[in-house]
Amino acid sequence: MPRVLLVDDDVDGLTELHEGLEMLGIPALTAMSAAEALDLVEKHGSLEVIVTDLQLPRIDGIELLQKLATRRRSLPLAAIVVTGHASLDRAVSALRLRVLDFLQKPVTADEVASAIARAFALVGGAPTQARTAGVEIINTALYLRVLVAAQVDRTAIFETDLFGDPAWEMLLDLFMSEAYHRPISVTSLCIASGAPTTTALRRIDDLVTAGLVEREPDQQDRRRTVVKLTTHGRERMEAFLRRQLERLGQKPD
Repeated sequence: MPRVLLVDDDVDGLTELHEGLEMLGIPALTAMSAAEALDLVEKHGSLEVIVTDLQLPRIDGIELLQKLATRRRSLPLAAIVVTGHASLDRAVSALRLRVLDFLQKPVTADEVASAIARAFALVGGAPTQARTAGVEIINTALYLRVLVAAQVDRTAIFETDLFGDPAWEMLLDLFMSEAYHRPISVTSLCIASGAPTTTALRRIDDLVTAGLVEREPDQQDRRRTVVKLTTHGRERMEAFLRRQLERLGQKPD
């Protein structure tokens, strides 16, 4: 029986995602509103993971998750949020509801399938206490997504050239790449910084000098150089993350 529920009021997007997941061997139920989703959860006790858009008619995704948290206290659904409107306040609300992952549209079926696989690995078949612990582990990666969403909002609301120093964007991108176990090359890091390449390369040098990052050859492609946080850099980013999570009332993992 299906263990996944997809919720989105975009019929084309919902159909495409549903079919894509079916092809990947992940059967799912679908709903186009929060009311329909609540009804399906009530009828299908096999559901373990909900993938929901935030922009829903009448009852939005955050309120839907709040209602589900109340109704399924003994066996909570693992939640994954997919949205094209990644405002910081909504992302923080999702974090407080212990959402496992926060994906920004457009997303592919493969990306959603990976998020679902992580959810199954953490909470599938586990008792409630273990589910809660698993969610706290993912909060680290989720909060990094929240910070990235804040960067996107900042760029959209203010003039980009008001925030010209790419060092923080680089540290954040490196920390998030570690959370998702993805190596990041010098070229990718320069692109992620949003700065001209020459400026970005100088700031990488500055971060290396400060002992926060280091370069090394890519073990899978020796033509490529990857950048990663040093132990000192990782400790500083973890300290920053802990402080932010504590301010949100979250227990640091």
